[in-house]
Amino acid sequence: MPTPDSHIRGGLTPRWASFGFTFVNSLGTGIVTNGIFFLTRQSYAFAEWKNYLLAVLLGLTYVVGALAAGPAVAWLRRRFPGLSTRTVLLGTMVLMAAPCTLPTVGAWLDGAGPRSEWPAWALILLYSPLAGVLWPLVESYISGGRRGADLRGTIGWWNVVWSSALVLVFWGVAPLVERHALLAVLLLGGAHMGATVFLAAFAREPAPHAETSHEPHPPVYGRLLVAFRLLLPMSYVVSSALGPYLPGAMDRMGVAAGWQTVVASAWLLPRVMMFIALRLWSGWHGRWGLAVVGGVALLAGFAVCVLANRVASGDAAVGVLLGGLALFGLGMAMIYTGAIYYAMEVGQAEVAAGGKHEALIGAGYTVGPVCGLAASVAVEGGVLEPDRFEPLVLGAVGLISIVLAGMVARRVAGARPTGA
Repeated sequence: MPTPDSHIRGGLTPRWASFGFTFVNSLGTGIVTNGIFFLTRQSYAFAEWKNYLLAVLLGLTYVVGALAAGPAVAWLRRRFPGLSTRTVLLGTMVLMAAPCTLPTVGAWLDGAGPRSEWPAWALILLYSPLAGVLWPLVESYISGGRRGADLRGTIGWWNVVWSSALVLVFWGVAPLVERHALLAVLLLGGAHMGATVFLAAFAREPAPHAETSHEPHPPVYGRLLVAFRLLLPMSYVVSSALGPYLPGAMDRMGVAAGWQTVVASAWLLPRVMMFIALRLWSGWHGRWGLAVVGGVALLAGFAVCVLANRVASGDAAVGVLLGGLALFGLGMAMIYTGAIYYAMEVGQAEVAAGGKHEALIGAGYTVGPVCGLAASVAVEGGVLEPDRFEPLVLGAVGLISIVLAGMVARRVAGARPTGA
């Protein structure tokens, strides 16, 4: 006879618990991975090149954390027999909350003097690799023990949960950025500690992945998986180059500091809406249209954002930027959804391992800011005129994206009519 807590020690973790844990942690990590560049600009007066350098550090440390997650958990289990994955998640929450106090501690140490930059760098150095550890563990609870329609549906709504949390992050942080930027970071530490209440409903271990084979899928699914694996890192190259660029661009447009995070969220809400639409409508399954439209929307949206200051000024430029961000968000959702869906459909191992996806996303997070950093340093050193910054960033990111998009285009052109 099962004991009252048998569902917690083994079996599936309830959706409400894993979704709640995801939502609260997305609120926290969203402030760092998406809002840190606004906070550094307002609280530490970071130049554009410093924001790009910080983004490079964020990407590199995230890759380290993601790749080390599996070996680290295995080492902890050998060192502490009986240690559960649920306990590892609890420890990760505590460790992620601790660095969030550093900006406040730094301000206290500085007193009335000039504000030191070390808390911003230390925050990313300590926090980002822990985020790389966190999400593979969470995904193992989301996908473990599920297959077929149940797995696809769970992952689909999980996409909606974490992406909608980021919208609230940008809207909620906006009032704090202008005068209380350090408080925003401190609150995210509290969010991580608050998320621990959901762990009470977690199983000690993620349910094992089902051993049964996946439902039959058409041969085109394999080609679509490869195509989306090329588009996925491309999307994060573009996204990670755009993030550090937005604060400076909005300064030049005259957008008030308190409204900048709200304007930047213009791509997040369309992404949520597209996630919902693609979850409810399955007509894109097995067709190349999602890859084509998603890639075009992503690149076109990025181009509009980077060139907004050159084609308009003032409020008109802000309007152009908003349109570009909305288009960009739609592309991001289409590419991410396709990559996850075909990974699940083509093979169980692709879902269970997740290593390739994490490495590709981490590489995108790093390569994108490198393009912006190179252009920013060239401007700071007088090698490049300031008005050539946007075209250089667009050109560098565009070159990488065109190469990857060209590889996808070859697959689209070579697809059989039944898969087009």
